[in-house]
Amino acid sequence: MARTSLSRSVAMIAALAGGLALTTAAKATFFSFASDVNSNGFTFAGTAGAPGGGASFTMTDFSRPNTFTLVVDDNNGPLPSKTVPVEFHANLSVTSGTSTNIGGTLFQHSYRVLGTFGFYDMMGNALLTVTVGPNAGVLTVPGTATAWSTSGAVLGADSFADVTYTATTAFVNALGGAAAAAQYGIAVGAGGTSNSVGPDDFAFDLSVINNGSIGSGVAIDPTTKLPTSTWRSESSYSGSAFGGIPSPGSLCLLGLGGLVSLRRRR
Repeated sequence: MARTSLSRSVAMIAALAGGLALTTAAKATFFSFASDVNSNGFTFAGTAGAPGGGASFTMTDFSRPNTFTLVVDDNNGPLPSKTVPVEFHANLSVTSGTSTNIGGTLFQHSYRVLGTFGFYDMMGNALLTVTVGPNAGVLTVPGTATAWSTSGAVLGADSFADVTYTATTAFVNALGGAAAAAQYGIAVGAGGTSNSVGPDDFAFDLSVINNGSIGSGVAIDPTTKLPTSTWRSESSYSGSAFGGIPSPGSLCLLGLGGLVSLRRRR
């Protein structure tokens, strides 16, 4: 009798885990914002490479307070997009500049990007944050041999980098509560945070790159390829958590279901 009851319990757990696996696989979450929503300031501020040929520079949010509207969507699915007012924070380290001649005077300048960016409420509480690393994302900017153009991009995807989205209880509440957030693939466990399971990605376009005055280009060091002055840019953002951001408890149950299924096959 005990063995029969155990078998039934195991079967129920496996079925539940399988259902969760299907639900999780079906949930993909898109995130985005438009640069012009923050109408009174640039999106990014960048430093120069360190004096004397330093090997890195930083990208941060241009100023605070800033106000953006973060759009959350269900993978272009049937649900309407959710919008959340946020502040944008960024703390990215950029290193290892290289340049490739594409043809004539056109060069492509590329760099490794590590760090964090994210979205916060007006009190400074984290809603949705993103970690890039230990495998790096990419900053890429075309230009001449000695200067950037006025447009570029910062990119990251799990196919070449490590991108992790972290949602908080505050983000779930901002989306209308647990039931509403779950429709967009987002759940948070008792610990108050939850990480994406991947594959994940993000992209920032960079436009109006300038050294402090619109129209003034950003020169780069001929050896390090790093900018020789502080700079700023506009930017819009989009990204995705293809597997959603499930609660840690559901991930544990999914793992248990996998072990149960493996034992049954054996």
